[in-house]
Amino acid sequence: MKTPLTRASLMNHFAYNWWKYLLVLAAAFFIFGPKPYGLLYSRASRVPAEKEITFYVYGQMNEQGMNEYMENVRSTQMDNMESMIASALVPDDSYGPIQLTTYAAAGEGNVYLLPRDTYLTFASSGLCAALEEDEELMAILDGVDLQRGWKKNDAGENHICGIPQDKLPGLSQYAYADNGFLCVLVTNKNPENTMKFFRIFCRDMLTAPVQIQE
Repeated sequence: MKTPLTRASLMNHFAYNWWKYLLVLAAAFFIFGPKPYGLLYSRASRVPAEKEITFYVYGQMNEQGMNEYMENVRSTQMDNMESMIASALVPDDSYGPIQLTTYAAAGEGNVYLLPRDTYLTFASSGLCAALEEDEELMAILDGVDLQRGWKKNDAGENHICGIPQDKLPGLSQYAYADNGFLCVLVTNKNPENTMKFFRIFCRDMLTAPVQIQE
């Protein structure tokens, strides 16, 4: 027997389910909202997905240094790309997780630097590419201990889903996430060029930044 729809029952429903509506509204804002927040708006005004690489850092980033590095890679090694940029996503407790999940689900972004807990969630869900399948990448990282990058997903498959940031000493000059992992999302719309950039980036970040003695 159905419960009659009354003002009291509606109030009770919203009292226990308000957060679901808030989540839906927040996700709709990030997808359909006005510039610069709306994901669809921003994608419509940008270059085609196969001509861009976007690097998202879910943590702290040296924005100028990181974007200068990416533009240098684009102009010298990947000039078939029209845009290669990096952007930081703020990992706060209010809308940060919603923004990150929405971006990942929509295929927004190619390479991500994620905090450990977020990385484990993404890897378990099968959102991270199996990096051990890229022979060129594995040759570049030969001798690097990637044990912590292995993760079994919900389908029972075990893969290297991310590179621990502390195995890439040069990364510290550009970006940081809490016990972070560098990964490629399977939802990205430019997989071939994404892996080419990922290989270049890992190769370059194996070298620690030069410390200037004063």
